[in-house]
Amino acid sequence: MPDIGKKILPQLLPGFEFRNPNLLLEALTHRSYSAENALQYDNQRLEFLGDAVLQLASTEYIFLRYKNKNEGMMSELRSALTRQETLAKFAKEIGLDKHILLGRGEIKSNGHEKFTILADAFEALIGAVYLDSGLEPVMQFLVPMLEKVCPRHRELLTNLNPKGALQEYAQGILKTKPEYKMEKTEGPEHSKIFTVSVSVSGELLATATASSMKAAEAAAAMAAINILRDKNNVK
Repeated sequence: MPDIGKKILPQLLPGFEFRNPNLLLEALTHRSYSAENALQYDNQRLEFLGDAVLQLASTEYIFLRYKNKNEGMMSELRSALTRQETLAKFAKEIGLDKHILLGRGEIKSNGHEKFTILADAFEALIGAVYLDSGLEPVMQFLVPMLEKVCPRHRELLTNLNPKGALQEYAQGILKTKPEYKMEKTEGPEHSKIFTVSVSVSGELLATATASSMKAAEAAAAMAAINILRDKNNVK
């Protein structure tokens, strides 16, 4: 196994051993690193495969885990589990962000924190495990992680897709849509801080600050839905 695999595989995938350890190295190689080092591979092909494997694995998990949910709810749950922000969260959960091989430009722009890079690397890792050993090891790795972040479907939808959960709640209970407003941006162009507020039925519910507009909206939505549930005694 390449040295990088010997050092990090126990952290990323405890108890798993690649038959073809080069797949791990490929899964960790971002295209920026590949271009700078004139490599003949990067993790894009494995990411393509891993995306399909994750769809199948998450579908099987949801189908077996939530036996009383209809097709629409199962589709919503799968969407929450496989969205970019969720996969980036999974990547950081296992420490994948510390081992992705990036080019100098991406390193300077904090590429290890970018959702798209983290999500793609996680999908590539799943693709590598599947290609090496099949679906069963993927499920053994993935299911405990899914159980950790989504013990109940409401928490899954709220925690992994707070904007979607707030919209569903506002439309279903209050017959209206949440409205987001950019309050201000601060900091230099390469390191901006965004402050966003969210209102429902004209009432300002929450304000949040984050390093991206999407993250600020999600944080504001999370706070707002908790306020609305408390106000309406919804558990």
